[in-house]
Parts: sequence; C-alpha cells; structure tokens
Amino acid sequence: MPETENQSDARRFSDVVEGLAEGADSKLTLQELVSAFGERGFGAMILVLSLLALLPWPPGGKAVFAVPIILMSLELAFQRNSIWLPRWALRASVSRTAYRSGVSRIMTLIRRVEALTRPRLPYLTGEVADTVTGLVCVLLALMMALPIPFGDMLPGLTLVLFALGMMQRDGVAILLGAVGTGLCGLYILFVWATVVEISEHIWGWASGLF
Repeated sequence: MPETENQSDARRFSDVVEGLAEGADSKLTLQELVSAFGERGFGAMILVLSLLALLPWPPGGKAVFAVPIILMSLELAFQRNSIWLPRWALRASVSRTAYRSGVSRIMTLIRRVEALTRPRLPYLTGEVADTVTGLVCVLLALMMALPIPFGDMLPGLTLVLFALGMMQRDGVAILLGAVGTGLCGLYILFVWATVVEISEHIWGWASGLF
C-alpha cells in the first residue's frame, strides 16, 4: 500500500532519500521528489538537489538543478508555505541508477550530519531569516551554474548547509552557510581578478604586434 504524505513526513530525511533510490520507473522526476518530502518543504528539496548537483555531470548539467533551486529559494524568500514549480520543471528527471549510485556514496555522511543537527539559535531560522536565506540561496545557485573551474563545489556545499539549517531549524548550520557564502564571494573575486589580469596581458601582447 503506498505510503501517505503524513507517513512520509514521519520518516527520517535519510530514510526518504534512500527510499527514492528504489522505484519502478528508470527515471526519478522532480515531481516524485516533491511528493516524497511532503511537508519537509524547501529545506529538504534544496538539500537533495544540491547534493545531486555535487555529483559529476556533463557540461550544463548543473543548470538542471540550479533552476529549481532558484525558484524554490525565491518562494522561500517570499514566505510561501508550500513548494510550487512549473510543470516543465516537475518533469525534469535524472537516471534512477545515477541517483542510486550517487546516494550510496554519501549516505553515511548524510546520516552522520543528520544526527549532529538539531533546533538551535531560533532567531536564525525565523521568517525574516528565511527571507534572507532564500535570497542568498538564489545567488549561490546562480554561482553554482556558472562555467567556472571548481566553482560549483563551494556554492553546492554552502547550499547544503543552508538547506540543513532550514530543514532542521539549526541556526549553527545557517551560520556555517554564511561563512561558506563569504568564501564563495572571495573565490569569485579571485577568479574575476585572474581573468582581468590574463586579459590585460593578452591585450598588451596583442597590441605589441601592431
């Protein structure tokens, strides 16, 4: 008998993640993810999509995960109570085999982190904080989708921290996410400065030829 939404919500997050690896369909759709997490809402969905985005994908594959993260983060920022995604986004899917393989690698880590997180520092997980967190997650998802060498790993991990904080109402995870956001900003500035410097050298070399 299929489990109800309430039954799904009563299970641990890690159990739901692991259970999604088993399914009759060869594809795992975003619609199935949304249905599986039920009232766990934005934190759980952003967490799963961020974890999936950290796996190796072909060029442009990160955008598949970045788009729904951006949409859900905006909904969080505007204080929506439940997740809404357009039909085309809900139809997005990944191979069940790829999902199963990826989850098997990180399942132990997920369970350990789940055991460490708990409700703390409630002022960092209230409505105002959720608005700020949602807007920051939009920027992180955009950064994750940029074609920057190694530029997807740090934003992806930072999104994971924010998502854990939202899901478990853990202000410590939110604080760690803020630190990660600062590091992401520094990395982008470093990449930008490097690109500018290389461009100036190329321009100077090219100008000397004429």
